[in-house]
Amino acid sequence: MAVQAERRAFLATLPLWGGVLEAARRGLSEEQLAESARLEEAERQACHAVWADEYWAKLSGEDRVTARSRLQHIDDQPATAAAA
Repeated sequence: MAVQAERRAFLATLPLWGGVLEAARRGLSEEQLAESARLEEAERQACHAVWADEYWAKLSGEDRVTARSRLQHIDDQPATAAAA
């Protein structure tokens, strides 16, 4: 997802925080906090849009699980496999 990539790029610009999110938030500016919140919400909305799409209702239970699993790991596939 584009918003996921945008959020990862934003997080990469922030200082290393050692895994303690609350500690990291204390060191951010108001603009950085607002951007972080905006990106989190955009990612949440994009995930919901995919999850709630009518497409999933057309699949049987097992096919739905398989399709969602493939979608979840789509970024794991090499570019050549995605083009096929």
